Amino acid sequence: MTSLETERHGAVLTVRLRNEPFNFLTGALLADLADTLARAERDPTVRAVVLASAVPGVFLGHYDIEELLAGAEAGGMEISSRLAPAPLRLVAALGKVPGMRGLLDRTPVAGMQALLAFHDVVRRIRNSDMVHVAAIDGLALGGGFELALACDVRIMGDGPYRVGLMEIAFGLLPGGGGSQLLAETLGAGRAVEQLLEGRLFGPAAALEAGIVHRVVDHDEVRAEAAETAARLARRAPGSVRSVKQAVHYAGSGRFGRGFAVERARFLALASRPSTHAALRRYLEDVRAHRRVHGGDPAAFAGDFLPAWQAGAAAAELP
Repeated sequence: MTSLETERHGAVLTVRLRNEPFNFLTGALLADLADTLARAERDPTVRAVVLASAVPGVFLGHYDIEELLAGAEAGGMEISSRLAPAPLRLVAALGKVPGMRGLLDRTPVAGMQALLAFHDVVRRIRNSDMVHVAAIDGLALGGGFELALACDVRIMGDGPYRVGLMEIAFGLLPGGGGSQLLAETLGAGRAVEQLLEGRLFGPAAALEAGIVHRVVDHDEVRAEAAETAARLARRAPGSVRSVKQAVHYAGSGRFGRGFAVERARFLALASRPSTHAALRRYLEDVRAHRRVHGGDPAAFAGDFLPAWQAGAAAAELP
């Protein structure tokens, strides 16, 4: 069962996401998060948000593969990256009509709607006058790590965890803004290399690469995140928003255009039968792993992911 828990201390709102055992993201969980962030933005007494997990050993996993695969297969046809922007624009426009989002979720364009909704959450975090802090006290993959990358500060616990974007192993690229977020963090050249490798970082490597800001003892992650959020919550909201927009959106606006390119490429790749086959293989392997190891995040992160990532599944894709 998925759920979202909130806790308020002064000007800091802590949001914890739960979808046991691996805290995979779902459309429902993202919708709840979007609603919670929207309410926080309307409350002038909330000045900072801590994004955290309610599942031990996992911060946030990748997007639920079963839901992703259902959305990818619903269209029933391949879409080229050249043609993909047109239906995405149409779905985005329809989604702004009151009451249409719920209807779109019950149609073959539900996958496009979910992709646009994910980007909306990332943009909301980036544009907000609230400070956002990610308390990474466990595994963070794909969409879960993209949400962490969208946050202003990332604090990671020292432990047998991995963080990263491994969508290349499915014949995909990140779909939640990860290509732009990682390029902004690492620089274009290093981001391309890491996305092609699908590399997963341990705490020390993540700190050295600069994709997390601090690494602390596992038991201190939440306290460190709360302390950081409380300190930065004292900054003037207008200044917070101005700093974020000056860094992320000034000049050419490359970030917004990059989002559009990423959406189109993701939709095109996700419509390919070969990608569907890779996702099905991964889903079957996840289910088999759970039958043997249950919901142990350490075994999932330490044994299953590296072995699957190093396999031949992605190499079989044309």
